[in-house]
Amino acid sequence: MELEKRRYRSKRFIPGLAALALLATLSACGDSANVASSTTGSTSGASTSAPKPTVSFQSNPTSVALGQSTVLDWNSSNAQTCTASGGWSGSQALSGMLSTSPLTATTSFTLTCTGSGGSTAQSVSVTVADAAPTVTLTASPATLSSGSAAVLTWSSTNATACSASGAWTGSENLSGSESTGPLKASSTYTLTCTGVGGSSAQTVTVAVTTAANNGTASLSWTAPTEDTDGGPLTALNGYTVYYGTSPSALTQSAIVGGATTTSYTVTGLAAGTWYFAVAADALDGTQSALSNIASKTL
Repeated sequence: MELEKRRYRSKRFIPGLAALALLATLSACGDSANVASSTTGSTSGASTSAPKPTVSFQSNPTSVALGQSTVLDWNSSNAQTCTASGGWSGSQALSGMLSTSPLTATTSFTLTCTGSGGSTAQSVSVTVADAAPTVTLTASPATLSSGSAAVLTWSSTNATACSASGAWTGSENLSGSESTGPLKASSTYTLTCTGVGGSSAQTVTVAVTTAANNGTASLSWTAPTEDTDGGPLTALNGYTVYYGTSPSALTQSAIVGGATTTSYTVTGLAAGTWYFAVAADALDGTQSALSNIASKTL
């Protein structure tokens, strides 16, 4: 009986040891790992980061003249949105082409594309070169006869000022027309226009032609037989032929000797209409009135 009592007492007073023994037994069998797993959860299957977007961005051409445009060309990957800034603005497609507005200064364009993996930006710069001026200068007519006039007509682009040189001088408008005035010799006219992009000049020549002075006019007249007072003509010395390009301005003359000479040929006449008259010359130096006026067109 006492033996049984001791066993009873053992069961009654040391239950903690039995629990410890059970825990130790379980640990020895490796079951403690299962117990820990059931209380902390699994750490496997961690997520992978999304790739960062890539952007390809370019302009064509990269340099333009003042007032010209360029074409922007781009594409992206791993992006959901793209936004423009700098010389352009607003939302843009993930890829595309776009012609810019006319450029007046060197401009930088930026494209930023955003996706799950972040944002990427690319920029291009387009250089704007100041355009050189252009000048157009014409003369009408380009060839004329002596004493006639031509009209100069001109225009320019990309210029802020124009100046004349050669057969004309001074400042001129950026466009216009002007008479040369009567010309007696061939003349050269130059117009130089200046702007931000430099200067440009244009030259035109107006040719003046001189008619060959090889025209002739053969004149003949009847010799007078009496003086102005009705008496016989006895003191005649010869004649003077007067001629010119106007009947009221016979500014040229030729002396014809001999009282019996009644004809004369005028040479060296230019093209045009000429007028002629003759007067009798007396020995005492006096001269008769002019004859009637004759004319000839060469």
